[in-house]
Amino acid sequence: MTMQKQQLRARMKALRAACEDRRARDNGIFENLFSQPFMNAETFFVYVSFGSEADTRRIIEELFKRGKTVFLPRVAGQRMQCVRYVGQALEKGAFGIMEPQGDAEEIVPDVCLTPLLAADRRCARLGYGGGYYDRFFMDKQLCKVGLAYSFQIVNEVPAEPTDVFLDAVATEREVLYRR
Repeated sequence: MTMQKQQLRARMKALRAACEDRRARDNGIFENLFSQPFMNAETFFVYVSFGSEADTRRIIEELFKRGKTVFLPRVAGQRMQCVRYVGQALEKGAFGIMEPQGDAEEIVPDVCLTPLLAADRRCARLGYGGGYYDRFFMDKQLCKVGLAYSFQIVNEVPAEPTDVFLDAVATEREVLYRR
């Protein structure tokens, strides 16, 4: 299973890196995402896009415009913390990903927008292999939404018992819901 996951991760990273119409795809994700009822929630935990990931900057700006409360992740050891984002400076953190400055809060956000390398129609998610989001999701009642380009939707993501399925995946073409 681990070999399957490693091969799929490598393939998806290469496909994403080669994607040339990213801006148009990001716009499609934005439109599809904000057409969903779960976006009426009040608190959002949103990843800061990195490298070739689906862009979250415009999403965060729109959440602010709509008066929503936004938290960004910060890695502390093997866990992710929620840090309220109000526009403060970001600094490079674990893995070179930009993270917010400020105090972490013990909060369960309504919606978590999640990065991924691949997902399937069951809403199984293939992440980067660190387990940070799976650990973050444990014992929390929140809406888990992956952001992906349509080519990241595969027939089947190899899932292990520790893998937490998403509730939905938004792409530029559609929004998939877990059955």
